[in-house]
Amino acid sequence: MNTTSLDVIAPVSGDHEALRSLENALSRVPAHTKFCLSGPDREPLELPESLFRALKDAVHILLQGSSVVISPLHRRLSTTEAGDLLGVSRQYLTRLIERGDIPCDRVGRHRKVKLSDVLLFKANRDKSRRDFMAGFTADAAADGFYD
Repeated sequence: MNTTSLDVIAPVSGDHEALRSLENALSRVPAHTKFCLSGPDREPLELPESLFRALKDAVHILLQGSSVVISPLHRRLSTTEAGDLLGVSRQYLTRLIERGDIPCDRVGRHRKVKLSDVLLFKANRDKSRRDFMAGFTADAAADGFYD
């Protein structure tokens, strides 16, 4: 993915122990706990639960060795950025747009797609692939190919 256009947070090998400690601490937080950070003046700053969940998920993903991107869902992506996110070429993404599979807006001559629309397309594509493979595997098993 193009790291200049999306704010990618990549794992740093030197942070592994700190992330592991943070993940352990975050996993032990009881339900209905008020989440706080210590501010620069040492006064606790309360965190909303949504931010706590985002932090917990980000720590887990970084520990897995994957990068994290935090972006609003309404963010507009170029066709190149959206193609990178889907793992397809810009030209193929343009065909998906022209077929109506992914909505887009025009800004001058350029197409822009919402991140939420790209993620919805990806989720539907991934589900379709999983369903196909499950059916294919079931058919192969029924035909005795796994005996």
